[in-house]
Amino acid sequence: MPVYKAIILNKEVSLKYEVNQKEKLEKAINEINRKLKNFDNYNGKISDNKLLSFLAIQLQAEIFDLIENSKSNKLFEKKIENSNNENIKVVQKIEHLNEKNNLLEKEKELISNDLIKIQKQIDIMLELFKNYEK
Repeated sequence: MPVYKAIILNKEVSLKYEVNQKEKLEKAINEINRKLKNFDNYNGKISDNKLLSFLAIQLQAEIFDLIENSKSNKLFEKKIENSNNENIKVVQKIEHLNEKNNLLEKEKELISNDLIKIQKQIDIMLELFKNYEK
């Protein structure tokens, strides 16, 4: 396993790492050093261990925030999924009702045509009755 030598609080630290994790390790160390700069006004006033403890507390709080955000995102995604499922059901119901409506429209047209034929037959019959009476 390769060893990465980093400088944290002006001290060299040797860290073993997996080959495919080197970039992540470098980013993490750079981020730690960047965050430690936020505590520069304490440098020399308190021990390095306390500075690292403050940083650990800050990082843990950020982890808690990320976990909470992740939970919120999962709940939100679940709500979106439920909403999408409901929308799909509504769309399917609308499609079904449209099909039913089309069938009813066709049936209405057939009935209307039948009524017109019946009306014509009644008119013919009335005409025949009128002519018969004369």
